[in-house]
Amino acid sequence: MFLLQVLYVLFQVIILVAQGKPLENDLRHEFNVEDNMTTTEIILNRGYPAETHLVTTEDGYIIEMHRIPHGKPSPPSPNKPAVFVLHGLICSSADWIIAPNGLGYALADAGYDVWLGNVRGNTYGRQHVSLNPDKDSSFWDFSFDEHGAIDAPAQIRYILQFIKQDKLSYIGHSQGTMSFWIAMETNPDLNDKVEAMFALGPVARLSNVISPIKKIAPYSKKIKLALDLAGKKEFLAHSDILNSLGEELCGDGAPTQEICSALLSAFVGSDPAGFNNTIFPVILSHTPAGTSIQNVDHYAQGVLTGLYAHYDYGRIGNLKHYKQKTPPNYDLSTVKAPVFLMWGQEDFLADPTDVAWLAPQLPNLVENIRIPDDNFNHADFLYHVNATTLCYNTILEKLNRILLK
Repeated sequence: MFLLQVLYVLFQVIILVAQGKPLENDLRHEFNVEDNMTTTEIILNRGYPAETHLVTTEDGYIIEMHRIPHGKPSPPSPNKPAVFVLHGLICSSADWIIAPNGLGYALADAGYDVWLGNVRGNTYGRQHVSLNPDKDSSFWDFSFDEHGAIDAPAQIRYILQFIKQDKLSYIGHSQGTMSFWIAMETNPDLNDKVEAMFALGPVARLSNVISPIKKIAPYSKKIKLALDLAGKKEFLAHSDILNSLGEELCGDGAPTQEICSALLSAFVGSDPAGFNNTIFPVILSHTPAGTSIQNVDHYAQGVLTGLYAHYDYGRIGNLKHYKQKTPPNYDLSTVKAPVFLMWGQEDFLADPTDVAWLAPQLPNLVENIRIPDDNFNHADFLYHVNATTLCYNTILEKLNRILLK
């Protein structure tokens, strides 16, 4: 979602280097102490308990999860209802705890055992039992197919085994909702292990995306081919340079802060009144968190075809992977778990028209909820200054009704 910010930052770096200026001499702002913290460290810095858990998938990826076992007002106790929360594209577990009113804190303070997930290829998913992400290109041969079929199920099963409970609830944002649909289809037994699923900015079909991504999508295959030939398979990895320049270009007092805000709006939808510009540097020190170029290509495929389908490897590759010439569509009718859709009118990525298409595909849709703010966009589910009132309280009210009877 922050592609244009990243391009702008890279442009600034090129200018500085071309002028022969050392970067450190041009970065004079006092940085936020959380800029270089991990998700766990930020949680602890906010006064909450935090744990790190490692999950190894069936194909060898090692994914780091972050747990907030209880909130500030609630002491540790056994048998707290667990909630698994999964982020969107090029994001990570950090995006749920960066804002002062982050969803991770709201859930913990309300009495839930909060598990913040990650997926292969992001900051907390760059480990493997045998592959080196910096040397083995095959590490990056994945898309949201694997996020849903392997990564999300592995974390759900780990949580249930660890807490010795039969069920949990699931909250996903954007790609995190796609991971859920796929997980329920490919691992059908998990449908009975989900008390409730909340889909924030839900994504499946991408026919009506308004974001500039739609302009880039037609060139995706050519871009991927060129990068493959250059040996480049990782996309928008976490960057120390971005950490520093995020503070310099987007921090409070920076003359370019409004440009950062405008670029974000171009991708996710315009809602300047709902975004706290002060947290820009901390966001940019953790997001983008990286993914594979193949994953981005898979999204472009959805934008171009209008189909919610497996990754297209080309005719020969599809015959090898799927025993047919074209990638099969996903079957949303297999999602039996109870689902709450929550969407924003100004969302450029989870367009209301696509959400309207998605809703009747889900056989156990409990409620289809429009956020009561005409300007609510895709990033607002994470960072809106009034996200608690507009969104999180609704989640908590419905979770409490279901779980804390």
